[in-house]
Amino acid sequence: MILFTLALSLACDVPEDAACNADQDQDQDGLNDCDEADLGTDPTAADSDEDGYTDGEEEDCLSDPLNAEEACYDCGWKRADPGTLVSNGAELGDVVANAQMVDICEDMVDLWDFHGEYHILYRTAAW
Repeated sequence: MILFTLALSLACDVPEDAACNADQDQDQDGLNDCDEADLGTDPTAADSDEDGYTDGEEEDCLSDPLNAEEACYDCGWKRADPGTLVSNGAELGDVVANAQMVDICEDMVDLWDFHGEYHILYRTAAW
């Protein structure tokens, strides 16, 4: 009887990374429990950083679901800044400075969040 209990106990030792269930989304945030484990988010809290956006919404908009200072843009822009850009001038082919501007949804957006895509910027100024 003691040997059986010991063998059963050893058989239940499952590596932590294998314990997640890809078919389960405990907090109903759009990310399965394995994705949450990979991201380091809480599988039992829909909004791990408590910024008002679910972890799944932040993953979709390329925002960090563990950083409450970084949230999805209201207009739906993706946060595509790779974190490796360095301004090197203002000529054709250069990386320009990371300008900030207000978009039509009244969010302050960073220019570098539009990295890797073509966009038309329309800026006006009045004095």
